[in-house]
Amino acid sequence: MQSRWTRLLPVMMIAYIIAFMDRTNIGFAIPTMGKDLALGPSVLGFASGVLFLGYGATQTAGGWIADRGYGKALIAWLLVLWGCTEILQAFIETATQLVLVRFALGFLEGGIFPTMLLFVRNWFAPSERARANGIWQLSYPLAAMLNGPIAGYILGLGTWRTLFIVEGIFPIVWVIVWLWGVAESPRQASWLSAAERDAIIAKLEAETGSQASTRDTGPTTVGAQMARPSVLLFCAAVFLWNIGFLGFIIWLPSVLHQDASLSPATIGWLSAVPFAAAIVLMQLVTTLSDRSRDRRLYAALPILICGAALAVAGFTYAGNGLGVNMLLLTLAGAMLYGSQPVLWSIPADIVPARVVGTVMGIMNTLGVLGAFAGPYLVGYVRGITGTFASGLVAMGVCLVLSSVLIWMIREAAAVGQVASRH
Repeated sequence: MQSRWTRLLPVMMIAYIIAFMDRTNIGFAIPTMGKDLALGPSVLGFASGVLFLGYGATQTAGGWIADRGYGKALIAWLLVLWGCTEILQAFIETATQLVLVRFALGFLEGGIFPTMLLFVRNWFAPSERARANGIWQLSYPLAAMLNGPIAGYILGLGTWRTLFIVEGIFPIVWVIVWLWGVAESPRQASWLSAAERDAIIAKLEAETGSQASTRDTGPTTVGAQMARPSVLLFCAAVFLWNIGFLGFIIWLPSVLHQDASLSPATIGWLSAVPFAAAIVLMQLVTTLSDRSRDRRLYAALPILICGAALAVAGFTYAGNGLGVNMLLLTLAGAMLYGSQPVLWSIPADIVPARVVGTVMGIMNTLGVLGAFAGPYLVGYVRGITGTFASGLVAMGVCLVLSSVLIWMIREAAAVGQVASRH
């Protein structure tokens, strides 16, 4: 059953690395693009975040299509379309054009996240899902870690326009590997042996059946599921989590840019440090979560620590040296990313299989409104105060509140308690 881990997940991971780099590389373009186009921090923050309005608009549709067995084809088309849109971003001249292209880029990337989550649910049993999510969601810290040096190198050879053109080619090429490497479920995977296919299906059926009794799911309709308190709590928690998540990613290079002694290449390498730490922490947190099956603890605790680290950084940043600030930012980034695979393992544990793709799409639609708000909030606060310190505090508060809401989802802990008795 190793091909799930060595073929399927790496192909998914690299596809998402490409998507993540294409949506966040604007953070490295901002310092020079803003000057070239005479755009202020608030406008750049809005343009950075508006992508996630488009992203949220197609989440539910993406989940609905994936629920019906067309996830592989959907992502193949999206890889080509968003690559072309990323290249188009290199030719913008006005704030309006930037906003429109960023919205279109998000619109075309929106279907990928719920489809990836559904692939994990189709291929991995509950006792494996946090680790499986942890592998393909290594795309987040890996993309953030690679994005800095790659962007710094491209910017050193060209301009911010060159950055968008080069990174827009990546998804168009990767579609070939995607079509080769993935399948909707074990039953559709021609590259599995019969014995391997039967073993995977047997494991899925055995664990899913024993888990069903732990859910208080009620009617298996999308509307009924969205009215459940646990689902509403999760949506609110993800909204707040995304404020911190995207605010941190988009504005980290600009926070480091406050130190005038740092070159663009140095900023690129320093911005990779929190995400390198996250790679290690993510594997630890997902292993502990799968071992105990307590999603609540291993999602809420890292988010709480991240929020506290950002708040402390906000209050002390101006008086700290580079080493202390990097320590706080690294702790925050590692905990933020470390929480993500466990956080997104919760829906598969508490939502019925028939509607889980659609419900996860709706959850992420509501959540990514926070992804829109995060970059804009930090840019707005910076415009008022002249410093990023208040923005770091605001992100920290949102993450602390997110951890509290996650702790209130009792079903996410109950799954682990029941599983321990089987």
